[in-house]
Amino acid sequence: MKNMVRMQILIVDDDPVIQELTKKMLAKDGYKNIQTADSGEEALKMMKKTPPDLVVLDIQLPGMKGYEVSQKMRANKATSHIPILMMTGGIIDKDKALEKSFRAGVTDFITKPIKMIEFTVRVKAALTIKRNYNFIQKELNKRKLPKKVTKKKVWLNVLPADAWIKVQRDNTVYNALQNTEIELEGDCGGLGKCGKCKIRVITPLGKSSKETIELLEPDELEQGVRLACRTKIRKNLAIYTEELNGETEFYQILKHGHMPSVELDPLIERRLVTIPPPSLENSLSDVQRIREVLSPEFHDLKTTYRCLSSLYKNLRATNFDGAVVIHNNCLLEWQPRDSIGGVFGLIFDLGTSTLVGKLVNLIEGQEVAVISRFNSQRKYGADVISRIQHIKGHPKRLANLQKLLVEDLNLITKRLLESFRLKPKDILVAVAAGNTTMQHFMLSLDPSGIAEAPFTPLITEGMTFRSRDVGLKLHPDAMLYVMPAKSGYIGGDLIGFILSSGAAEQDDKLVLGLDLGTNSEIFLGNKNRILTCSAAAGPALEGAKISHGMIARAGAIERFRFEENKLFYNVIGNIKPKGLCGSGLVDLAALLLHHGIVNPEGLICPPDQHKKRNSMTARVIQTQENEIHDFLIASPQESLDGRPVVLTQRDIRELQLAKAAIASGIKILLKTMGAGIEDVDAVYLAGALGNYVHSLSAMRIGLLPEVNPEKIISLGNAASTGANMILLSKRYWERSAEIAAALEHIELSGHADFFDQFIEEMNFPTENFW
Repeated sequence: MKNMVRMQILIVDDDPVIQELTKKMLAKDGYKNIQTADSGEEALKMMKKTPPDLVVLDIQLPGMKGYEVSQKMRANKATSHIPILMMTGGIIDKDKALEKSFRAGVTDFITKPIKMIEFTVRVKAALTIKRNYNFIQKELNKRKLPKKVTKKKVWLNVLPADAWIKVQRDNTVYNALQNTEIELEGDCGGLGKCGKCKIRVITPLGKSSKETIELLEPDELEQGVRLACRTKIRKNLAIYTEELNGETEFYQILKHGHMPSVELDPLIERRLVTIPPPSLENSLSDVQRIREVLSPEFHDLKTTYRCLSSLYKNLRATNFDGAVVIHNNCLLEWQPRDSIGGVFGLIFDLGTSTLVGKLVNLIEGQEVAVISRFNSQRKYGADVISRIQHIKGHPKRLANLQKLLVEDLNLITKRLLESFRLKPKDILVAVAAGNTTMQHFMLSLDPSGIAEAPFTPLITEGMTFRSRDVGLKLHPDAMLYVMPAKSGYIGGDLIGFILSSGAAEQDDKLVLGLDLGTNSEIFLGNKNRILTCSAAAGPALEGAKISHGMIARAGAIERFRFEENKLFYNVIGNIKPKGLCGSGLVDLAALLLHHGIVNPEGLICPPDQHKKRNSMTARVIQTQENEIHDFLIASPQESLDGRPVVLTQRDIRELQLAKAAIASGIKILLKTMGAGIEDVDAVYLAGALGNYVHSLSAMRIGLLPEVNPEKIISLGNAASTGANMILLSKRYWERSAEIAAALEHIELSGHADFFDQFIEEMNFPTENFW
């Protein structure tokens, strides 16, 4: 900021009041070198003499308008790099003015009446761009390279983080950011398919790639928006990115679940113990005297090396009166009686998109703190297949993904412990549950076999390790339990779901369970038999592959309703909408079917084919392709980023593919079980979508079977609930292994009936039932 206040700012406005007001605002923020001009012509003359560092330019000037001034500046080599902050006032069509300004080369845009906080922030951002430009030029001038030598590295400047990254020439922006802490949205792992890794290029750039033109709107291209995965860095480049933050932004991450009662018998045990001090009459070793006090249960108690190496000192520091922490007949630690080490344990839910950590009081059996954050691996793809493709044949990439995951878990752990003023050494046990691929990633095991037939994981058994072996920052001898899995796509998260649902303990009650998502896991059964399958629904239900789809974060529409001839929606974070998440997609599709906007074949019908005319009909818009229509959700004025939010015909097709895969899986499990949907006593839903989706909407589109809505019960974050049950009771660790072994897995891709069933389920149900 010290260097910035010395930079020269030119205010171009014919209104002396505005000139004085902006000068005062800048002076109040410390800026001293401020000049003014009353017209565009005068401003250009001043710039010719002494180019400023920033031009604050009014759009409505006498004579030469602000647009023309901007165009002339960009055409002149001496002024082409100067940032321009355009001011508007008294303009009816502000959206048109915004578009015209950016086309003229304006850097940023502010509307009158000017608010000081917004004005000074925008000025600072613009001056940051100029300062960075100056720095690049200075660096280039220092390096006098022979003309024949081609520089292999160039600078990438990323705003608003103001990060400077030296990158390989011809690398893409997406790849250049992979080893940084700067995160981009993106579902396809940089393959140029999803169109969501948007950046705004500030410095001049060449032609756009084919994928960029296909996936972005014309007005976005005009404003310098590009796809990071298709933007090659051939020279020093400055970009602006809407950086995601895994913790500070509002996200709707499912943290809690239904917790059944558990008889406490935690994985580690803490006991208060007093042992006799050594004497001539009792000269047994310290360890043997501990065994005798704990006999007969622990007559052959073992110890870890770390515990043994400090045991002499710790026993005498407590005068032989303290507490022992034991895991599976092994002494992990001797500690003072009032220590809280061993009182708490951790649970990790390893979601593909989100991670959840829970701190659990092992004495009381209660969750006492919950922290969540986005999975940093998502920069390599929204789904596990994209990530597996990324690491295939590259061991270092596998190590990097494991490192990202463990760093996230350590951040979660740090915040959990801070909430109770605990230290890492106070945690001696943790349980992790996730899909099979995520559990492989945590252990740095190669999951490549899961991505192709016959979809074979490296291991499915439940495992225990020292947590330090995977990089978790806990007590040096802390134990990590990783849930058992059944197959490549039936992981520890589904075992946790079955465990928490109690389905495996039911004698006669038939239970259907669905964990809805990219790889929807389904189970059907009871104590006698449980069938499972994995439906490759694709990422549509999590917002990916949908034109304006997004994960459940601020700006995502999560719910729709139609009342009094008007479409209403609920937006996460109570702000203007930016897109819609999975629950919003299901809700909207159900409404469109109900009102005849979409027919059972999934076609968005043109307005002249609608039986009833209402405000929903008016939202159907024709695309540039003949006979294809979209549905307008929010206009540019109503949206967060000034671009229309729409549901396209392609989006409807993606939803049909997802719901057909899940519905087919349910039908095949029922047929294999020899049961009908009427025989199902309960339908349990797990995961974020299962918790937030409207059950009637899900039934209306055929995502869920038509049952009495009272049978549908959301168990919330069932995977972490199952992990919690294991943490609190050894019996459930044993039970999880029994369940995994007993499951009958049906591979849908190889099932004789799957293709025909899938085609049958593609259409939406014809009947309205509300």
